[in-house]
Amino acid sequence: MGPVTIQIDCWGVPHIEAQNIADAFFGQGYAAALMRLWQLDLNHRRQVGKLAEVFGAAFVPFDHVARLLMFRGPIESEWAKLDSKVEGIASAFVAGINARIDQIQADPALLPPEFVALKMTPDRWIKDDLLRCRVSASPNIQGEIRRVMLAQRNALALDTLAHPLEPEWPLTVPAGLDVFKISSDDLKLLNYRVAPLPFDKIVQVAGADQATVAELFQPDIDSRNGSNAWVIGPKHTHTGRAILANDPHLPYSVPSPRMVCHLKAPGLNLIGAGPVWRPGVQFGHNEYIAFGRTDFQIDQEDLYVLEVNAAGTQYQGFKATESIARISEEILVRGQLPVKVDLAFTPLGPIIAEDRQVGRAVVLRAAWLEPGAATNLEYVPKVFATNWDEFRAAIRHAVWGTNYMFADTHGNIGWQSAGRVPVRPNHDGLMPVPAAGDYPWSGILPIESMPGEFNPPRGWIASANQMPFPADWPVAERRISFEWTANDRHRRLVSIFSDMKPNHSITDSWCVQQDIYSGRAKVLVDLLRQTQGGDTTARALLERWEHDIAADSPAAGLYEYWWAYLQREVRSLVVPAHINDLITLVHPHVALAALTNPDSRFGAQPEIKRNALLVLCLDRAYAHLKTLAQTLGTQSDQVIPNWGRLHEMHLKHPLKSKLPGALAELADVKGRGSSGDGSTVYARWWPGIDHHTVTGGSSFRAVIDVGNWWVSMASMGPGQAGSPGDQHYSDLYQPWMDNVPVPLAFHQEQVNELTRSVINLAASSD
Repeated sequence: MGPVTIQIDCWGVPHIEAQNIADAFFGQGYAAALMRLWQLDLNHRRQVGKLAEVFGAAFVPFDHVARLLMFRGPIESEWAKLDSKVEGIASAFVAGINARIDQIQADPALLPPEFVALKMTPDRWIKDDLLRCRVSASPNIQGEIRRVMLAQRNALALDTLAHPLEPEWPLTVPAGLDVFKISSDDLKLLNYRVAPLPFDKIVQVAGADQATVAELFQPDIDSRNGSNAWVIGPKHTHTGRAILANDPHLPYSVPSPRMVCHLKAPGLNLIGAGPVWRPGVQFGHNEYIAFGRTDFQIDQEDLYVLEVNAAGTQYQGFKATESIARISEEILVRGQLPVKVDLAFTPLGPIIAEDRQVGRAVVLRAAWLEPGAATNLEYVPKVFATNWDEFRAAIRHAVWGTNYMFADTHGNIGWQSAGRVPVRPNHDGLMPVPAAGDYPWSGILPIESMPGEFNPPRGWIASANQMPFPADWPVAERRISFEWTANDRHRRLVSIFSDMKPNHSITDSWCVQQDIYSGRAKVLVDLLRQTQGGDTTARALLERWEHDIAADSPAAGLYEYWWAYLQREVRSLVVPAHINDLITLVHPHVALAALTNPDSRFGAQPEIKRNALLVLCLDRAYAHLKTLAQTLGTQSDQVIPNWGRLHEMHLKHPLKSKLPGALAELADVKGRGSSGDGSTVYARWWPGIDHHTVTGGSSFRAVIDVGNWWVSMASMGPGQAGSPGDQHYSDLYQPWMDNVPVPLAFHQEQVNELTRSVINLAASSD
């Protein structure tokens, strides 16, 4: 235990200095609670299953699923599986959070306004919860259910319309699976792990706002969570040093999903950003290396269908019967008596659905529920690495699928995929399997068997969630995943870096992060040029356009609406009526391929029908936008709105209506239309026609001059603080929207120059 100093700079970044590493992480926990206590407490309650006790009965299902997905094995042996430094760091981080909570309990005037409005207090943290809480949000289970329901209708081959498999792979029903014994209803409880919280149903709070946080999570028409990251070697840079750039993407929210923090102690000097509820950082640098990441979309989950005995105590395994353990827990509920929930567990995983009358149950098996899978602590080991070998050793036991990007002060660059990949010797993970069949997991794929590069001859590496395997990848032996994000962003990055000049600068990489060129738009406009007819003004607008999704461009807005109308029409042509409810969106590359190479699905004269469809949808989009112009307005010389008017930033605080008037006015952060869409490098998601908002993209981004740390550039919106009324709640919003970087102050002189306030603590990790 020793003194901890926190210097908060003009942008709200806490720079924490301590005399030992544990105390530095105590300072990180304290700073997290100081600046983001409402966000911290909300996420913590969701993970441990304690929402209903402060919000009411509508939150019971969220607590139910959290408790079902909690790790139930012995905790001491879990700590022993981790790097020797991790337990002490976790203890210190939690102690820092609790130290701030203790201050608030002693002086309730320090409570953030959200707690005051809801008449609640923050929950104290327990170190072991960082190991027990493991709720993850992998999307691949939804694909398993979609495929099994397609198989029920003899349409399994048409799953490629929704998501083509990469690499190509034959899709078959696993032997022994009765596809009629599982359906989307079996995911009802599990879906609460990622469902928006129903803040409009909080009990005993007047004036509930019927617009819930769900508005922040509308689905993008052609994208899902992703990120961009690249490293550029010295032979391409004007300084002879490496460059690392990273812009991770998530649904937008206020406060931001991440917070920037700087930790300094003997043996550690670290700055970067990450989730406020986890120690360490996801992206950033120490004195020796810089690191970034994108999602590496591992298939980490399987559904098993169980045959359960009448007593509900056993199920049939492959070679013998297996036991089912059942427990009951009480969930405290604000405003009413506690609710009892029944939880059931098997050696495969928790039971997420069950029909005792017919003796059937469904189990979720997940890599992140296995022993040693400490998802909340996996960022810690890598921050101490000083070279490539140490970095790879630190990420060897990573859980969540990640493309780790690396650069060091010696000019080395690297990429290593990591995360827990179940080895499935007898199945591919694409559909549910019967527990009575021979479908084991036989281990975890070692990092040496996963793709990566170190100092490739081309001198750069780029990642954008694309399928990363080379043509000769041994798919049958290493079935990592078959479902990847559409590769538009990666293709664009490859085209930029393949033509890179030898004097690339950090400013150049900053500009690449803002690239709004749409290759998808170029394909469609080139097809339009082959047609005749339609509104001449609309045609001219697109044919003169250079395919940039710019906020000030009416052509960009016209393209987006045209593309949306085209997707609807293509879906009606290629998706048979009997599976219309199962494939609600056609994969964008499937839709583009159908338009580029029309076939009999378009009728007897495919190209003529395709051309007519292009013109028809363009005319509809143009007419739609002319109607919208009457309410949204336009520039004086325009007939239709700019893209930015259709694609505006509006970050909604879910408790706005519950805050007092002055703070309620400050709660939402909004204003300004945004460039980009879900397929551009400058990713700004759009939920589709009639939703004039941006729903996600990069809230934090950075470009790092590796070794010359003080010139690195960053952006983080809307601000570092989590509650309206704080000076750092939205002070970064305008720089973020304007793409104006702020420094990641690293050297002490730079930190001192930018410091605006100082907090002195006496740390304790007890």
